[in-house]
Amino acid sequence: MYKEDRLPAIKNDFGSGMCNITRCCTDVFPEHIQITDNGIIPLKERVVDRFYDPIMWLWRKLLKNES
Repeated sequence: MYKEDRLPAIKNDFGSGMCNITRCCTDVFPEHIQITDNGIIPLKERVVDRFYDPIMWLWRKLLKNES
């Protein structure tokens, strides 16, 4: 089974960095659906962990060199 890595697309193509600034999406979703809190923020956290966290970057470099 092939599992596609979508984090680069979320970071580069879909503008996740700009999302959640205005929280406009909370105004248009039906009541009790917290798309920002339950969907967008976790995606943004994954992008930050992958591309901007220096400790995770170093950890991946160390693991890559051990293999």
